[in-house]
Parts: sequence; structure tokens; C-alpha cells
Amino acid sequence: MTVVGLQRVAYGVEDLETGARFWSDFGLAPVRSTPHERAFATEEGAEIVLRRIDDPSLPPAPVGGPTAREITWAVADPAGLQTIAERLPAASRRVSNDGVLRAVDPAGHGIAFEVSRLKAVKFTPTGFNTPAHAGRVDRPAPLYDKASPVHLAHVVFAVLDLAATAGFYREHLDFRLTDSYPGRGAFLRAPGASDHHNLFLMCRDGAVGFHHAAFDMRDIHELFGGGLHMTARGWETHIGPGRHPVSSAYFWYFKNPCGGAAEYDFDTDIVTDAWQPREFEPTPDAFAEWAFPAGAKRFEGIQTARA
Repeated sequence: MTVVGLQRVAYGVEDLETGARFWSDFGLAPVRSTPHERAFATEEGAEIVLRRIDDPSLPPAPVGGPTAREITWAVADPAGLQTIAERLPAASRRVSNDGVLRAVDPAGHGIAFEVSRLKAVKFTPTGFNTPAHAGRVDRPAPLYDKASPVHLAHVVFAVLDLAATAGFYREHLDFRLTDSYPGRGAFLRAPGASDHHNLFLMCRDGAVGFHHAAFDMRDIHELFGGGLHMTARGWETHIGPGRHPVSSAYFWYFKNPCGGAAEYDFDTDIVTDAWQPREFEPTPDAFAEWAFPAGAKRFEGIQTARA
């Protein structure tokens, strides 16, 4: 029943055109466009789907307004899909007419499961030069005018009952706990994935609902290139750029008109079942080793004063 990662995030939005412009600027490739739907994809084929907020095909969400309405998980094979169907509590399963296995988690989030359509993406990793270890010789490092996200890495939700929601994913779907803020947050990895986490659940100040989706970049240069492009296109930074101590990843979050935020991410920890979960105090220093609160802009040159 191996869940191998994230296949799709479907949003209910108030303005399809604004949402489509955001994801196009973010660097995802358009794959479908109808009067009722816009769809974009990462290079591995994970999709962002936008539908109107009142679209009857979307499940309800714990909060109103534009937000993520359904998270679809990729499953290794049909046998795994059948096993998930048998292990999900009957009360959580939803009837579907399109062959997709659908359910609702204890926090009220719509979730779905399909046989994976993700594809491997081949590219030459950027070499980095450090003292006595040259990863790039006789060639410059790349520059990026914008990003082209490779991998939909994780989603984040705020929940009221952390233990029940995390327990659902661990018991019924075999998600692994990688790290935690005891009583305040759980980083969970899908059993067939190697990302530090594919799902983060946080419990704070009575908040509920979708928080953000994160996308992996090829290198730190693409993260900055994408962030600078988004800024130039008028999109507002939520926080970043910066670096997370828990997952080691560099980040840059942008406010998303479709709901929550969208994160550029690079150099997250890669883990296996040998990883030993750690516990962190939920402090600002645990969230970010360093961060720029309001983003950054492209360098516009230095004006020198003349006598």
C-alpha cells in the first residue's frame, strides 16, 4: 500500500485567472485550461488544479474562502490502492464515481489516492565548489530568470487535534514520523518517499485549514531566481528567503491567492527508515535559522556620488 508522494493539490478559488497567473509565474507548466478549471504541473507531473470555489466536484474544507480542497496521494500500484481502501476507516471513506479512492481525514481535509503518474526527472545536478572539493570545473554556475519546480514535496495543515490527525496517517497509511514539536507539530513522511516530510501538521492558537504547499528546486540559484521573478511580477513574499533548521532546507514563501502560501524549497534532508526522529521546541529559532521577513529584489546597481 505504498504511498510514494503527492500527486495533486486541488484548490477552490474565487478568481481562476488570477490563480492561473500566480502558478504560471511560479513556474509550473500549464496542462489544462477550460472555463471551469486550470491545471499546472511540476516537471515530475504532480499537478496543481484550480476550480471555482463553488464547484460541486470539490469536497468541503474546514475553512471558507479560497483554499486547498483535496490532496491526492500517489500510490505505487493498484494492489496498494486496494490495500488502502481496506485499511481506511469506513466512516472516513467517500463515494467516488471516477475510480479515485477518496476519504476525509480527522481534521476534515479531503484526501484522495490514485496509482502514481509521477515520472522521474533527469537533469545534471549543479556542482558546488568548496575547499579541496571541486564539483564544478571550467564552467560557471547557472543563473535563472524564473523557476521551473521539479517536485511537489509537502503540504501543511493546521489542526486542532494533532494526535488524532497524525495517528490517522500513521496507523492507516503507514506514514513515518521524522521530527516533531511535541504537542505542537508533526513532520510525517510517506512510506515510499525519501523527503524529510510530505505532510506537516501543526497545532497552534486554534488555527485550522491549509497552510502551504512546497516545491523542490534544482539548486539554490533557482530558488533565488524564482523568488526574484515572483517579486518582479508583483507577488508578495510571506517570508523568506531563509533556512529551516529542522529539515535543513532553504525556503522562500509567497502569499497565494488560491489560499495559504506556496514555497520554493531546496536542499531538504533525504531520509530513510533509519532516521531517528528528533524533538524541537516550537520557537522562532526552530522555524528559521535566518530569514528575510519581506523578501528580496534584484540588484539594481550602486549609485556613486560624485564630488
